[in-house]
Amino acid sequence: MHRAAALACLAILTTACVPEAATSQGRDVAWLYNIFMLASAGVFVIVIGLLTWSIIRYRGQPGRDVEMPTPTRGNVTLEVIWWSLPAALVVVLAVLTVGVLGQVDAREDDPGVVVRVHAFQWGWEFTFPDADVVVSGTAADPPRIELPTGETIAFEITSQDVVHSFWIPRFLIKRDAVPNRPNRFDVVIEEQGTYGGQCGEFCGLLHSRQLFEIDAVSRSHFDAWLTEQQTDR
Repeated sequence: MHRAAALACLAILTTACVPEAATSQGRDVAWLYNIFMLASAGVFVIVIGLLTWSIIRYRGQPGRDVEMPTPTRGNVTLEVIWWSLPAALVVVLAVLTVGVLGQVDAREDDPGVVVRVHAFQWGWEFTFPDADVVVSGTAADPPRIELPTGETIAFEITSQDVVHSFWIPRFLIKRDAVPNRPNRFDVVIEEQGTYGGQCGEFCGLLHSRQLFEIDAVSRSHFDAWLTEQQTDR
């Protein structure tokens, strides 16, 4: 039992492997992940604990007759318990998952900023249609953009050639960039800082170098950056 408990604690500690979420949607994803890990640890402790107890309790030893457990037949209460508990757990996890997916996939009718993301081998092009600003970069010179915190950012994602994947680990959300099939997700960045992003789908020789960076700043700083980009054209 001590070993089972130690392994369960190790499983719980793996929840720390999730990057700290920098978006409100990412916090929901991290919360759901932690719930799944705790549920998995609980099931693990129960199953391994019962197996360990059975092995120790009924193991054979030299000079000792093996004590066989009394067989049980037709125990309706036991059958209901071992069916209902796993079923209830699955239902609860499914309901929580649907709820979080609904929040993550929600789209705001009037987002604060719209960013059109165009992926290509091996780089990114970011277009701000409301400001007529375009920022692009390649594997040799990855692009860097700024976005405001505290308001909805809508990423509209497409691809020029093959399937890419727009991924910012700290956002805890990833969306495929597919040719001729626009994709979108909305996030609210809660913390200022620099967030690295990359392609999360193998797309060719320079896949690992298809990077970009996002500087999350205040609204006033973002507006000044947009003005600077318009002036530098």
